[in-house]
Amino acid sequence: MLGILLTTFADDAPARFAALEKGVQSGDAKAIQTAAHAFKSGAGTIHATVLAAALASAENAARGGQLESMTDLMEQIRSEHHAVLLELEAIGRTE
Repeated sequence: MLGILLTTFADDAPARFAALEKGVQSGDAKAIQTAAHAFKSGAGTIHATVLAAALASAENAARGGQLESMTDLMEQIRSEHHAVLLELEAIGRTE
């Protein structure tokens, strides 16, 4: 079961990140909130806690209309997203 969860996350993460990035680029707070929430859920499921925390911050900022913080949050999310995918690849769960 764990292998399936990890593989599913690895398969879904790029699209979830792209949806979040699109929302940020368009300045659409609702799209950011929705994308961050969905991505956060997946990250939390696989215990990618730093990524999940950054996504929670993005979700909360979007909910509060504080989009000026998104640039810094997106850098953190991008970095953590990349790190998690590398870790999953290293343990062979994305094959």
